[in-house]
Amino acid sequence: MKSTMQRGDLGVARALRHAIKTGADTPVTYQSSAGAIFDSLRSCAERAARLGVALRSFGLAPGTPVATFCGTTREHFEAFLGVPAYGFVLHPLNIRMSDEDLARIVAETKDEVLILDSELAERFATLAPNLTSSDLRLILVTGNQDVSFVGLEHVQVLDYQQFFSDFKTPEPSDITDVPEDMAATICHTGGTTGRPKAVAYSHRSIWLQALNLCLADTLGLCRADRALLAVPFYHVNGWGLPYACVISGAGLVLPGSSFRPGVLCELINRASVTIAAGVPTIWTDLLGHLDAPETQLAAGLKRIATGGAAVPVPLSRALAALDITPVQAWGMTETSSMSAIGQVEVATHSPIGRPVPGLELRTIDDKGVPLMPGASLPGEVQVRGPTVISHYLEAGAEAAAPDGWVSTGDIGTIDASGALTLTDRLKDAIKSGGEWIPAAALENAICEVNWVRDVAVIAQHDERFQERPFGVLVVSSTEAVDLAALRAHLQAVVPSWWIPKAWSILPALPRTTLGKPDKRELRERLIKGKLQSVHLTQAKNLNEPQS
Repeated sequence: MKSTMQRGDLGVARALRHAIKTGADTPVTYQSSAGAIFDSLRSCAERAARLGVALRSFGLAPGTPVATFCGTTREHFEAFLGVPAYGFVLHPLNIRMSDEDLARIVAETKDEVLILDSELAERFATLAPNLTSSDLRLILVTGNQDVSFVGLEHVQVLDYQQFFSDFKTPEPSDITDVPEDMAATICHTGGTTGRPKAVAYSHRSIWLQALNLCLADTLGLCRADRALLAVPFYHVNGWGLPYACVISGAGLVLPGSSFRPGVLCELINRASVTIAAGVPTIWTDLLGHLDAPETQLAAGLKRIATGGAAVPVPLSRALAALDITPVQAWGMTETSSMSAIGQVEVATHSPIGRPVPGLELRTIDDKGVPLMPGASLPGEVQVRGPTVISHYLEAGAEAAAPDGWVSTGDIGTIDASGALTLTDRLKDAIKSGGEWIPAAALENAICEVNWVRDVAVIAQHDERFQERPFGVLVVSSTEAVDLAALRAHLQAVVPSWWIPKAWSILPALPRTTLGKPDKRELRERLIKGKLQSVHLTQAKNLNEPQS
């Protein structure tokens, strides 16, 4: 028996129609050179629709990729709506990638149009000479800065607003649905295990992911919320938050190209932010900013969602002291970002959370045998579901096994209730004397020391034990460093054989294009002798930073 329900494709066009009809009183606050500017979701949606009409009039064929080289801006948000709603494919470029990777990506994806944030024109100018053989034929420039690009004389350059200024806003009924299994956006992996690979999200997967973020047990986004998105939009569609805010009616707060703590603090206060999202480093820096005299956060901020790395224990405690609930999310480019979500329990700091509805998680041992939920033995995490990749865009690049399971490269456990706890990344795990040392748990313990600002633990070759942990620290003050006291602290909270004997201090950890600590880079430095190390037995205090 078939159902008696109407049939309709889920996707961005449906979200855009909803925003035009219901977004008049939903605020969109964005940072500009003049400070915070207030707009409405309806106004953004109407411009997005006119952008889509103009691109169609320009002669783009359905399915044509449209690249963006933008920060977390109002115009970028409009492109997230208007480009896919009209059957084109939005392709946010990761501005932190190398020019070589970006040029290859633009050529392989066959982008014909690029939307450029003029504040990033200087960065784009280094990329432009590498795009002479691409399919680009139009660049739309947002903002007020004059730009020119050497080597792209064959590409037409127009002002973003003027491009669609002569077009009227279409009626919502004229914004027709795109087949839900068609590609809506393309994002690339961070390239930590090789060249960045392309993931094409369907309209249906975007809709389902957005709905999942509105559930009470995930982020609980609703119309009463004002959401600060301190997330690069090229990072897995801004973690799916732009679409989730549209569907839920939550207000958006967009910080532009800068996630500096002063900018974020002002936006939180002026826009009455209730929930914010970003990697842990951003919130650690924000808390440091609050130490300045007469600097404080408005009381309305109640939830901070974070991902990309585990929430350090000191950060979760500091947020809880401000009556802010930290929400930990786990996910990947291949899983539409936030896939397991849960509130951080400050006392126990585990687990991460349960998978969103429709997503299946399991762990397997090193022979590929599934482990029973509730087993204490960690295994590699696998995932499958309607918001999970089956294959990459690159020819022959399969991601899922024939039964749909995708290996994540993460190591963890799943308890009897389905909650996920991560212990490490497979490539970052340390196996010492045949036993695993979970780097993430060790890093959390190290971060409890008040003079440690950041830490990464990597594997160092050892003749006797094959591998031993090596600690890389970023500290608040070199005068405060006391490795003997650090060892005493660790002996009280972790097994003694976990404790690194060798350490290095850096001004900052190297980061991947997605903002995570670049442990591959650190391992290469260690192997090449570029990480000066000090042993616990050599010194009690360090007065000079290592480099």
